[in-house]
Amino acid sequence: MIVIPDLEQLNLDEESWAKVCDLAENRLIGDEVIEVQSNAALLGRWDVVYVLSRLAGLETSVLIDAEDNVSVDWGSPGRVALSPPVGCAAPFKVWTHTHPGFDAYWSGTDTNSLAIASGIVSKALVLGAPGIKQSLNASLTDVDGGTERLLANGPLSNWTKEPVTPWASFYQTATEASIQEVRV
Repeated sequence: MIVIPDLEQLNLDEESWAKVCDLAENRLIGDEVIEVQSNAALLGRWDVVYVLSRLAGLETSVLIDAEDNVSVDWGSPGRVALSPPVGCAAPFKVWTHTHPGFDAYWSGTDTNSLAIASGIVSKALVLGAPGIKQSLNASLTDVDGGTERLLANGPLSNWTKEPVTPWASFYQTATEASIQEVRV
């Protein structure tokens, strides 16, 4: 089990959290794990989404649609697809996926997904061992015109290029802003 602060925000006690961690560690990814990740995503608790992915050693994809419906997909140790389920409402507020145990960076597969999703996803996050890497879609989100982009031309020119936010900074910001207010 990995200790996570403020479990009560997720309506979890230590025993329930330990059970969910055990399920993830044994790759028994079912409704209980997915429900915890869905609730965590709606609260902006990306640490919880990442920890469960890390324990399982599998990539996770979380998509939050325009109506706050959450879709969680699990992939392999090295890949998870951006695949909106039927019935989701675009534009999507955020697409988040994990690189369990590795850096938070935009891989070739990730940038292909961002290029395809440039008209329907407002924000993208990749969660890795050092922290969170964010990219905002300037075609759907207010972004300072001087902000560096992933590429100078093409669909990736809509996406901001931002540094990784270390987990310690994530927790500090979350604590300062009362983590329940840190929403997507």
